[in-house]
Amino acid sequence: MAVSSSDRLRLGKISYLNVVPIYYPLESGIISHPFAITAGTPADLNERMVRGELDLSVVSSIEYARYPGRYLILPDLSISCRGPVRSVLLLSQRPIGELSGRTILITSQSHTSVALLKILLTRLLGLQVAFRSGSCTDALTSGEPPTAMLAIGDEALRLRELDAYPYRLDLGESWLQWTGLAFVFALWVMQRQALEHGNGALERGLEALRRAKAWGETHRREICEEAVKQDILDLTQLHDYYQCLDYDLGPDQLAGLKLYFEHLVGLGEIGRVPPLQVYSRLACVA
Repeated sequence: MAVSSSDRLRLGKISYLNVVPIYYPLESGIISHPFAITAGTPADLNERMVRGELDLSVVSSIEYARYPGRYLILPDLSISCRGPVRSVLLLSQRPIGELSGRTILITSQSHTSVALLKILLTRLLGLQVAFRSGSCTDALTSGEPPTAMLAIGDEALRLRELDAYPYRLDLGESWLQWTGLAFVFALWVMQRQALEHGNGALERGLEALRRAKAWGETHRREICEEAVKQDILDLTQLHDYYQCLDYDLGPDQLAGLKLYFEHLVGLGEIGRVPPLQVYSRLACVA
């Protein structure tokens, strides 16, 4: 695995509205940084990290669970919620409790959300369903719309009010009601080999991310004015959406993450619950 040897660190960025509060301060020049930023879906970024094409990235939480020996978690950064998340939704033509025996269309863009849906349907609701992968938008225009579909990110924000799908399950809200804990959809992680950078780029990068997060928290109006240019939500909707998201990684998020990993073991998605190793502490979080 090759790690960038220049003073530029290769940083991955999810191409969704949910990361604008972190990346707009970097990409606009408000916060100086040592990054070369590459955008993609969560699944794209997961694969690029596995191939060693990125030094640091925001990735699906399940990605860390699958390759804990490869990565270190960056401190105090996540995409989380403690309640409704609004952009990870099961949309259904029928009441959710009547979906047993049905096939649900699932996105291929986020492995974390797909696994969470499986956990909620089987462990919480006791439903037995089948899954097929595809694009929600494409399926809706194909002439054979699915009975139910999992939409994430900007696509979920666009589709959430479809009259043909009056039954909705917000996965973040359901997780909180079931467990009482926050849910962590994504983490920022670094390749362990990035520790070999001796030119200070890594520490500059971590400081830039910390400052970008702080700027995004205190300049929400500017963040919404930037995000509205993508023509997905209006300013009021954007303000409400960002109120649902949490970018911290504290005890509540870590507890929710650990419980999620325990359920992944139960599903057979991973072999064991990995230690949560955070850069600069390098300690297992119980």
